[in-house]
Amino acid sequence: MKIFNVIRESKVTYWLIGVVTSAVVFLLMWPASIKELTEKYSLLDPAALVVDEQDLLVRFQPLRSAMLAQFENHEKFDIGMYFEYLPTGANIVVNNDKAMWPASLIKIPVAMAVMKKVERGEWRLDNQLVILDEDKDASFGKLYLEPTGTTLTIEQLLKYTLVDSDNTAHFVLLRNLDAEELEDVFTHLGLDDVLEGLKKSPDANSFDNRMTAKSYSVFFRSLFNASYLSPDYSQSFLNFLVTSPDEFAKTGVPSEIIFAHKTGIREEDGVWADSGIVYVDRRPYLITIMIGKKNSEDVVSREEIDSLFKDISSQIYTYVQSL
Repeated sequence: MKIFNVIRESKVTYWLIGVVTSAVVFLLMWPASIKELTEKYSLLDPAALVVDEQDLLVRFQPLRSAMLAQFENHEKFDIGMYFEYLPTGANIVVNNDKAMWPASLIKIPVAMAVMKKVERGEWRLDNQLVILDEDKDASFGKLYLEPTGTTLTIEQLLKYTLVDSDNTAHFVLLRNLDAEELEDVFTHLGLDDVLEGLKKSPDANSFDNRMTAKSYSVFFRSLFNASYLSPDYSQSFLNFLVTSPDEFAKTGVPSEIIFAHKTGIREEDGVWADSGIVYVDRRPYLITIMIGKKNSEDVVSREEIDSLFKDISSQIYTYVQSL
């Protein structure tokens, strides 16, 4: 398929090839087979056998203290942040219980449900879906300008949804999913409590999809570990996100660093969010940042928001690189 041709040339693929090659060389140089290694160290995480000791980082207390001091009780914004160093699972949480509207971040589980249908063979990426009047939403994206009846492939709709955050593409995909297929993503990942808030009751005002930064991060950890989608389809999914706009948390890392992420903006509620995986060589980490206004009457500039994202992201990147 077309998407798999793109995969072969993607930055994420090159990064993974490097990691896998290093692991294979390491194991070939070791005087025992993989089976013998895992039998000898049967109580250890297999990753500990292939990750360089200097990259098995767990000492994040200085960074944790700095993050909490600066962002836990910000005078103007509620800031929810979750950081996880993926090789060891060491993590930092700021405002663990602060749930916020995830805005367009909610498009990730919908797209995961779509990709799962493709993985199961029920859909193909080159299948076409039609735009109906009920799908059109002018608040984000430009597909709403297309004539009713326009058809796009599922691959195109996924790209519009994940990269351009196009609401119309999102609603086309959502309309063609069964509720159970979307629920499966949440239940599989242990987000049953979030799922309950997503269900609409007869009272539309009871609809609530607020999430904490830590709970939202489960989606990206699942993609990284290929625990919901298979490795091929998790790779395909992340390849879309590598091409997301260079904004928010991406501005806090050097341009050459791969960052597969999804941003979200809900200006009417004063919420901005970004979540993804930063592929530092041998030291990948997951980061989710949610920022919300404390006072709805406050006037907030985009420069203030951009500065906060950059500050948090750059401090984390610098710390991970420096150890």
